[in-house]
Amino acid sequence: MNNKLSRSAATASAGAAVISRLFYGLMVDAPEVHNGAWLSALLGLILSLPVLWLICRAAKRGRRPFLLCALLVSSALDAAGMLEATAFSESCVAFNHIPTVVLMLPLLLAVGRCLWLGGDALGASARVWMRAFVPLMLVVILYQWPYYRPAWLFPALGFGMRGVLHGSLRAAGWIVIIGGAAVLLCGERQFKRVCGSLSIAVAVVGLLILLRLMMAPVMDAAGLGQRTQLDALLTNGRAPMYLQLPMIIIYCVGMLHLLCFESWAASALLQRVIPQMSGFPAGILTLSAVALMALLPSTISLDLWRLPVMLIAALVPFGREAAVCDG
Repeated sequence: MNNKLSRSAATASAGAAVISRLFYGLMVDAPEVHNGAWLSALLGLILSLPVLWLICRAAKRGRRPFLLCALLVSSALDAAGMLEATAFSESCVAFNHIPTVVLMLPLLLAVGRCLWLGGDALGASARVWMRAFVPLMLVVILYQWPYYRPAWLFPALGFGMRGVLHGSLRAAGWIVIIGGAAVLLCGERQFKRVCGSLSIAVAVVGLLILLRLMMAPVMDAAGLGQRTQLDALLTNGRAPMYLQLPMIIIYCVGMLHLLCFESWAASALLQRVIPQMSGFPAGILTLSAVALMALLPSTISLDLWRLPVMLIAALVPFGREAAVCDG
């Protein structure tokens, strides 16, 4: 199990993962944002950039165990959440007769395979996926064009600025976790490159959110549960039924990549925290921890705390070690 990551693989993997994480988090898992989701994504990027700059500086100056541990725990927790979310999405689409726990099993096998292949394989698959993503989205946009209603983008702030700010803090935390892990694992020293790739990812997310909002009118917060949001996204009654397949492919492949990248990042970070641990036990331990946390009931949302925790972790200095980069 390879814990190294080239710069090109880091850019592709992190970009694709950020797109999926922000889209799912803001459109499916954040009913308080709704029409203001695109603004939350933009503000989240702005809030995350100073923390990412500190993480890039940490990659230059040396090893930061506290920062590595914070990213390790955050990546594993988010991977567990995405494992549950991906299995739940599968249940909503076609497998509502199968328990969600059972649907997690093939996902864990896919994650285990990705842990074995390593980060560069994930980066290569992300590049292939992004090339396939563009024509698939063009097909969807072309055939859904008559059904878009720009008037449904209003009110632009959704349920108010408070919800938008709440969503932006969550979005910033997700961006920092994914971008920060990619920076440390490839030893990226150029903040401009990190800023550019993540900005492109957030711009894509903003476009996807606007397209999604134009397909369904505003509903009250009580009606914006996860299942309702997924139905509106994947099986929207206003769009032709033959578009459901490309929409489901786009959504599910993106979620699978996100799950695999965050799980691999947690495994690779574990090997950086404990250099004596080889790849195989680190992968088994990570996979077991992600599966266990996904099965446990989550009663407290940690999304709002991730950004301040990562800020504190990036500011804590410790030792000095040359940054590693294989790209």
